[in-house]
Amino acid sequence: MKKTFQSPKPHSSKGHVFAHAMWRTGSTAIARCFLASDNYLVFYEPFHESCGSLTRINQMRQDQSRQTQELRHPAWTGGYFDTYLLKDPLTGKPLWTLFDRSSTLSTTYRTRPHPRALAYLDACKRVAEDQGKRAFFGFCRSGQHAQGIPIGPDESGFYLYRDPHSQFLSYDWPKNEYFLPCTLIQLLSSKATRKVVLDLLPNDTSRVRLFTFLMRRPSFERQIALGRTLAKQLTPRSAYQMFYLSHCITLHAARQAGLPCVTMDDFNLRRAEIQAQYGVDFTLLRPTRPAHDDVDQFDAWEKELQERFGAQIPALSITFHSKA
Repeated sequence: MKKTFQSPKPHSSKGHVFAHAMWRTGSTAIARCFLASDNYLVFYEPFHESCGSLTRINQMRQDQSRQTQELRHPAWTGGYFDTYLLKDPLTGKPLWTLFDRSSTLSTTYRTRPHPRALAYLDACKRVAEDQGKRAFFGFCRSGQHAQGIPIGPDESGFYLYRDPHSQFLSYDWPKNEYFLPCTLIQLLSSKATRKVVLDLLPNDTSRVRLFTFLMRRPSFERQIALGRTLAKQLTPRSAYQMFYLSHCITLHAARQAGLPCVTMDDFNLRRAEIQAQYGVDFTLLRPTRPAHDDVDQFDAWEKELQERFGAQIPALSITFHSKA
């Protein structure tokens, strides 16, 4: 089926942009294009834990060169989270102090962000408007948040996705100790997906101890440690199925929210049109690499997951994605 770019709402002088995505889709490359524009103030990963900590914001700036290399991100001017040091013109408080800690890694699949989280996003908009700019929100782990974040009459948004085969390979599991471990924590923290994840984990995993640990709301660092421990126990099949579960749920959520769902290929094929819509130069964007290996195996694992859990997770029973 031929894919078409679904045009966002028309450009306006106050048209803030909500760019939703999950990891390894090209979202940072797109955010980098908005960062280079004088018309936008970029709020990168506004629900990331580091946005609410002055220490972490400074630490991220110091570690940015290493992290950019490890995550294969494009070069970034300033620290990823430096905009959260700016002060809200209404309250006079730095944005990092207004960050809502209920909207973090463990609440990615919450469809209704807390009112404090929405108030925090409003504060970010005020900061951008105070500088005569439009806010660009670059969510890199949207989950189901997109369903609960309203887009105003003059605002626009889209959901960036990638074919699941190449996206999973880009997670670089088991070598990379961030993307899949964090995916596990996200899925385990959601009541809707927890049972599926537990069923996919090895039989010798203690369900009781795992559930008890999560109910204590551990720190971000302890959550990551747990995710890494669990990720090491996965087989290639269960690792891909965990990822694919996340892929389907988030894409389904974006469709339910009415967001245009686009890929990096859309940005490249319709570059002139999209550049005119946003007033941003996208010439540095490159297509994401398609996967050519293990395609049949991936398809078989998807089918197995759908047959086992499609009745529990409706998003698994609907085919949205395109595959290269």
